[in-house]
Amino acid sequence: MQWRPISVRVFIGSGGVGKTRLALELCEEVSVNWNAGFITGSELSRFFRQQNLSGWAWQKPTLIVVDYAAEHAALLGEWLDELTDRNELPKHPLRLLLLERSANTDTGWWTTVFSSGGWGSANKCKLLDPSEPVPILPLAHADDRLALLAAMLAAKSPRGHTSASLENPEFRDQLMQLNWGGDPLFLMMAALAMIQVGYMKALKLGRTDLAHDLAAREADRLQKLAKAHKLDPTLVQHLVACVTLAQGISREDFERFAFGEKEAIHRQSGGDAAQLADLLQEALPRLNGIAPVLPDLIGEALLLRILREDAGKSAVLRCHDEFGHQVVESVSRCAQDFSPESPVPLQWLEGITLSINDDENALTALVDSLPVESVAFRNLNLQVAQRLYELCAVRKDAPTHNRAAALNRLALARAMAGQPGAALSAAQKSVDLYRELPDIFQPALAKALNNLGNRLARSGMPKPALEATQEALDIYRDLAINSPDVYQPLLGGTLNNLATRLIQSGQDQPGLLRALEAVNLYRALDNQKPEVFQPGLALSLHTLANSYQKLNQFELGLEPIQMAVEIRRVLAAQQPDIFQPYLAISLNTLSAILGGLGQRKLALKAAHDEIKIRCTLTSQRPAVFRPNLALSLNNLSNRLDELGRRKIALRAAQGAVEIYKELVAEHQNAHKPDLARSLIVLALRTRDTGNAPEALMIAEEAIETLLPEFLSDPDAHASMMNKIEIRYREICKTVGQEPDNALLKPLLPYETLLHQQAK
Repeated sequence: MQWRPISVRVFIGSGGVGKTRLALELCEEVSVNWNAGFITGSELSRFFRQQNLSGWAWQKPTLIVVDYAAEHAALLGEWLDELTDRNELPKHPLRLLLLERSANTDTGWWTTVFSSGGWGSANKCKLLDPSEPVPILPLAHADDRLALLAAMLAAKSPRGHTSASLENPEFRDQLMQLNWGGDPLFLMMAALAMIQVGYMKALKLGRTDLAHDLAAREADRLQKLAKAHKLDPTLVQHLVACVTLAQGISREDFERFAFGEKEAIHRQSGGDAAQLADLLQEALPRLNGIAPVLPDLIGEALLLRILREDAGKSAVLRCHDEFGHQVVESVSRCAQDFSPESPVPLQWLEGITLSINDDENALTALVDSLPVESVAFRNLNLQVAQRLYELCAVRKDAPTHNRAAALNRLALARAMAGQPGAALSAAQKSVDLYRELPDIFQPALAKALNNLGNRLARSGMPKPALEATQEALDIYRDLAINSPDVYQPLLGGTLNNLATRLIQSGQDQPGLLRALEAVNLYRALDNQKPEVFQPGLALSLHTLANSYQKLNQFELGLEPIQMAVEIRRVLAAQQPDIFQPYLAISLNTLSAILGGLGQRKLALKAAHDEIKIRCTLTSQRPAVFRPNLALSLNNLSNRLDELGRRKIALRAAQGAVEIYKELVAEHQNAHKPDLARSLIVLALRTRDTGNAPEALMIAEEAIETLLPEFLSDPDAHASMMNKIEIRYREICKTVGQEPDNALLKPLLPYETLLHQQAK
C-alpha cells in the first residue's frame, strides 16, 4: 500500500470495550519517536484558530487522538478541509485517530466530518484508512477473559482470596454466554463484584447491575469524604454529578458554578465553594481541575442515582446552559447505556432539545451525536431532524446542498420512526434538489438515490425503487474507478440494495447475480480489514441467502445465512440497540431455509429466537417494528405447522393478519402484498384445523387483496399471485367446490406470466 503522509482512522465500540485504553497504550508505545497524545475540544479549537493548517509543518511524526469525535464533528470537518488543501507534502507523517461509540457513513457526525462540501469531501474521504469505521471487538476467547479476571482479582481481592474458581468448567461456560463477557471494563467490574457476592452470583448480574453496584460504592465514598470534611454530603454528590455531566471542570469554573448551584438547590449552607473544590480535587483529581467519575458507565449510573425527578432535570438543563455540548454527549451516552431500563436520560435530552430549538449549530451537534439506527433515539432523531430542516428551509441564504442534506437526514429519521409516506416525500425532494447541483455533488446524489430507493420499496413501489437504486449504482461505479478505497464499500452496499430491489420486482435471477457480486466485493474488503466490514459482509450474505430461497435453492442458501446469523449475533451482543433488528431479520431467513430443507426442529428454534427479539423491539417502538413482528408470526406459523402443532400455528397466523390489516388501514397500499401473503398462510392454517369453508373465504380475500397491486405491476407480484392462486385451487378441491371464475377472470390475460412463475 502506498505510504500516506496524512491519514485518519476511526475506532468505534460500545462503552466498556476498551477504545480509550487501546489509544492510550498506542500513544505510550510510539511516544519515543512520535509526538502522540489526546487532544481536548478546547485544545482542538484553540489550535485551529492559531494555525493555518494548510501550511502547518509538524516537526516529527505526530499522532493525535480525539475521543468522543461526534462532539467535535464540525471542527474536525474544518480541520480536514484545511489539511487536504496543502500544496506541499509534509516531511513527517500525521495520524488522526478518532474514537466514538458508533458511526453511520450515511448520516450523523460521520457525514459532518467527511462528507461536507463537494469534491472536497472526496479528498477528505481519501484520508481515511480504512474507508469505514473500525469496530473494537470484545475478547472472543475464554482464556483471554479469564486472564483479565484473574489479574483484576489478584490486584483487588483481600488476602486469601484466590481465583481458583475461575477454572471451573461451569464458570467458564457461563462467562462465554454473557453479552458483556468480552468487554474489558465489565470484566474488571465483575471481578470487584465477585469479591463481594461470589463468583457465580456475579456472572448473573447484567451490565447495568454491575454499574449500579459500583456507582453505589462511589456515592458512599463521596458521602464519607463529605462528612469527614464537615460538608453537606447531598451537595457534594450533586456537584460531582454536575462535574460528570460536564466531563470535568477547571477549578475556577467549578467555584463559580458551585456558588450558583448551591442556591439553585437550596443548599447555601452546605460549604464554601473553595472548600468544596478542595474536597472534589481530592476525590476526583485532575490537572488544574476536577475529573468526572470514570469509567463512563459508572459515572452514568451515578447520574441516575443522584439527579432524580424534576429537580434532576432542572440540574441537567442548568449544566447544559453552563457547559454546553459536553453535557449533551454525557446524557446521550447515558441514554444509550441505560435505555430501555430508564426513560430518564431521554427525558433529559428532550428537555435540552427544547432549550436549543432555535440554535441550528447546537441542534446539528446534537443530531450528530445520536446514533441514527438506535432504537432508543428514533423519536428524538426525528424531532431534531424535523427542526433542522425547518430552520434551513426558512433561511433565504441557505445553500441548496444544505437543504438537500437536511431533507435526506429527515427522510432517514422519518423512516426509522415508522413514517414511510413522509419519509418518501422527503427523500424525493432531496434527490430533486441534488439534481439541480453541479457534478461535484454526484456522491451526495448517489447517497440520496439509495435512500430514495429504500423508501420507494418500503412504500410498495418496486419498479421506481429499482430505477433509483440502479442510478445510484451507476454513479458509484464511475466514482470507484478513480477512488476505489473511498467508494468500493458504498458500491457494495448499493449492489446489495439493487439485489433486493430486483428480487422485489420479480427478477430473481438478476437479483441473485447482483447479490453474488456484493458478497464477492465485501469478502475482498473483509479479507483486507475483517474488523471493519463484518456488518456489510453479513448484509450481503443475508441477501444472497434470500436470493437462493426465492429460487427454492435452499441447500445453496443455508451456508450464507448461517454465516450472516453468526456475524450478527456477535454484533448484536456488542451493540444490541443497533444490531438486534438485523439479527432478527437473518433469523427469519434462516428459519425459512431450514424449513425448506426439512430441518423442522432447528427451523422452529430459529423462529422462536426471532420472535423473542421482535416482541422486545415492538414493545419499545411499535410503529417501527410491528410489520416485522407480523412477518415473524407468519414464519412461526409455518414452522409450527410443519411439526403438527396446528392450533398454535393458527393463532400465530391470526396475529400476523391482524397486524397487517391495521397497517393497511394506516398506510393503504404499502402493506397489501404482505397482507395477501399473510391471508393465504391463515387460509392454510384454517384448513389444516378442519374448517375448510372458512379457509376458502380467507383465500378468496387474499386474491382480492393482491389483485389491484398485481394488475398495476404484474411482473413484481406475479410470483406471489401464482402461489396464492395455487393454494386457492387446493382449498377449493378440499371443499369439493369449483374455483370462482369471476374472481380469477382478471388473471386470464396473464396466464403466460403466471405459468412462467409456476415453472
